[in-house]
Amino acid sequence: MPGRSIDGFGDDVIRFYGSTDRRIFEIERRCMDRDGSVISFLGETLPRGRVLDVGAGDGYTAERLNGDGRIVVAMEPDPGMVAAERSLIWASGVAQDVPFHDDSFDAAYSTWAFFLSGTSPEVLAAGLAEVQRVVRTGGLIVVIDNAGGDEFTSLTDRPLSGDPSWWVDRGFEHRTLRTSFRFDSLEEARELLEYYFGEGVREKVDKTEISYNVAAYTGVSGEVTT
Repeated sequence: MPGRSIDGFGDDVIRFYGSTDRRIFEIERRCMDRDGSVISFLGETLPRGRVLDVGAGDGYTAERLNGDGRIVVAMEPDPGMVAAERSLIWASGVAQDVPFHDDSFDAAYSTWAFFLSGTSPEVLAAGLAEVQRVVRTGGLIVVIDNAGGDEFTSLTDRPLSGDPSWWVDRGFEHRTLRTSFRFDSLEEARELLEYYFGEGVREKVDKTEISYNVAAYTGVSGEVTT
């Protein structure tokens, strides 16, 4: 995957632990949304054609959505996250500076990546404008984020969910997908959630399934505003 190192993107990248702590990332990947509710939603919603995954991570989601008339391009800024063994087209880039021509894609999506809670409105607007540029008019844009109001987000006082009104005011539809983190052991649950939220969380975790609500924002390129 040609492109800059992650340092070359400067403040445009929210650094992610997945490339440095693979064991913790493996627990997250295996246990989060174990029934595949989010991937099922994306598979039913995204069209065939060329689709951009903005912040693809290790390509887990892109690989499952790729095929049957849909070509998913996995765009990821951190070369340490890239799983080259996956049968995907990889690109190095960030949402604020997408390395493709105008109207290159029929759709784009982002799952817990660039459009994270806590990102400033200015940065969100810049990324959304770029995504609209590379997605043809009438093409679909889907953003997946934390919804809140669940056991997962109740484990911390930190704000973890985005503001639905920011998306709705710009022409996106909003729905909530109900899913969970389902762990293989209590110790595994405590380890991951303590890693997320810090000391004191371990004592709050007393079961292996934690409810988790996911926000899905769906808009049409050329119709949503930035």
